Amino acid sequence: MKKIWETLKKKFMNKQFLTFGMIGVCNTLISQGLYMLFVSGNVAVSIASVLGDVLSMVFSYFMNIHFTYHQKPSWKSAVTFPLSYIPGVIISAVMVVIVVDCFHGPTLWAKLISLPIYFPLNFLCMNLVVKRFGKKTIVDGTKES
Repeated sequence: MKKIWETLKKKFMNKQFLTFGMIGVCNTLISQGLYMLFVSGNVAVSIASVLGDVLSMVFSYFMNIHFTYHQKPSWKSAVTFPLSYIPGVIISAVMVVIVVDCFHGPTLWAKLISLPIYFPLNFLCMNLVVKRFGKKTIVDGTKES
């Protein structure tokens, strides 16, 4: 149990995760606002959830690539970045449908219920994608070894 705690602490209790979290709060506000706008416009909750997530990815990409991962934006990372969101977007959309259709929960706020699962899953997936496809640089533009 101690080893598991140490592994979790190392993975999630660091500056990178904190930065990701702060950007994630802003991204969540954008995504939630878009979701609420679409739902208010009579778009189905599952589609509204996916649209909110996909459209907010643009902000998330540029902020995370610069502040969390200290990389320069590139076409390759911009194209592969959305891959890291796929598991979270699917989970979020499914949870929204379950909350609204099965439990008759509040339509406008159903998306927020997925956050405790969506956030750490998204961080882990994004780390894998960025490490695999990104070019590591220091913010001042010099190459890091």
